[in-house]
Amino acid sequence: MTSAVAFSSGPTRAVTALNVRADWLVIALLSLFAADNILLLRFLGLSAFWAAPLAIGLIIGIIKLSKLRGAEVQRIPIAVLGYAMLIALAVFLLGGEGRLFYANADWQIRDAILRDISSTPWPFAYALGGQAVILRAPLGMYLIPSLAGSSGSEIAMLLSNSIRLALLISLAWQLFDSWKTRIFALCIFFVFSGWDIVGSLLYNNAGIPVSWDHLETWNFGFQYSSHITQAFWVPQHALAGWASALTFLLWRKGLAPIGWFAATIPLVAIWSPLAIMGAVPFVLLAGVTSLLNKAYDWRDVALTLLAFAASLPALFYLQIDASNLGSEIRQAPAFIYILLFTFEVAPFLILPLLDRTNSGLERATLWTILFCLILMPLWKIGINSDFQMRASIMPLALLALMFAEWCINAVQQRPRHRPALAFAVLAVLLGTVTPAFELHRALVNDPSPAPRCSLIGAWNKQSGLIAPYAAYLADARSFPGNLKQLPALVGFSDPANCWDRKWQTIAEPSVRDHR
Repeated sequence: MTSAVAFSSGPTRAVTALNVRADWLVIALLSLFAADNILLLRFLGLSAFWAAPLAIGLIIGIIKLSKLRGAEVQRIPIAVLGYAMLIALAVFLLGGEGRLFYANADWQIRDAILRDISSTPWPFAYALGGQAVILRAPLGMYLIPSLAGSSGSEIAMLLSNSIRLALLISLAWQLFDSWKTRIFALCIFFVFSGWDIVGSLLYNNAGIPVSWDHLETWNFGFQYSSHITQAFWVPQHALAGWASALTFLLWRKGLAPIGWFAATIPLVAIWSPLAIMGAVPFVLLAGVTSLLNKAYDWRDVALTLLAFAASLPALFYLQIDASNLGSEIRQAPAFIYILLFTFEVAPFLILPLLDRTNSGLERATLWTILFCLILMPLWKIGINSDFQMRASIMPLALLALMFAEWCINAVQQRPRHRPALAFAVLAVLLGTVTPAFELHRALVNDPSPAPRCSLIGAWNKQSGLIAPYAAYLADARSFPGNLKQLPALVGFSDPANCWDRKWQTIAEPSVRDHR
């Protein structure tokens, strides 16, 4: 493996007419996340008179501070963007977006949120238990699509998510040196998963109920989700974690300034506060490394401060009345904890960690991944294992790509690494069973029905686990200004049936904490 601490624009590449500068793709990505933060202000009542100039100023600032100088800026073929968009569309279509394929039961709530935001003038409140409550949730995924209105918001969400994933895939093109290695790394990323099939078989043989529909529930709620599971079930968390991981890797490889990574973290908070919690150790690693090596300049600092300032309203919004979610140490029985690490982490971490050719920064990154994945199961925020599953998205994405990089390097030195490569092949094959099961469920079940109810109605009738309202709603009296006096308009006229037909759900063990 190779890495660089100080940013360099990379080797000179042949310039063709059909390419795009990598820094403009980053600008597009950061600008989309910045727009989400401005739209949150609109959602909370800020007039367009003030929101429009804020958005324009913010995007101009991102362009000025993110654009790289020099003729050797990395260039990405337009064809890569096209292929990346097709891949991204396929992933999210199969996950149920656009309502052409089955969507998992979590979308019962998610569809209702998009319905309400798309069809109700902002700001608005719900009627719940005789009081007014307001959405207090990571709304980043919903805000831009909601501008298309109730009739077009679902397709707009599919396109919005696909464009962001396509940008990430296209930017990741720089991390590898040939089409073969890039395709290999992309495949490893999307099939990456722990050995859920091994754990399921082990428990089943011991007489412990397991779900053969959703393998990742095997370990009593302690779960590291596969990338396909993240994309199908919680794309908002996935995109936030993947964006953070990619900009970190671009910096680690010397392909990007530290400012790109540092700016991404606060901007994606409105998509997933749990995902950025998992990014904090890597922020510390990158920050300390850059300071010690003096590998930054004033533009990195300015871009980070600009992104942080733009995200301050979102950070404030996300903590309103959030104490009701709860935060505590999570008890993990020893055998559950050991099996979790043995089947979910060790098969992919041990090979690159033992590679003595790694640079100091690569080893530090791998040890930080290990530190995160050991500790994350021991803390609980919100519902069940949500913190473990969402905070781990960035370290797992880093691990997948670093494992792919190790495999590529090992193939080039095949005689020396033949036994390790055989184990790596086994590790990947056993892991692919989990995304295969997720894909099977998407293909065999009918497309999920469109929502008829508001969030309140869908919440009361959802067929999955009933979580506390505090996960998405906060007392209107906890909000500042005129929001305190919002009339409760939404939730009074929900129909008796929130869907026109049964929503197929996964077959769960009867005694399992499954979410």
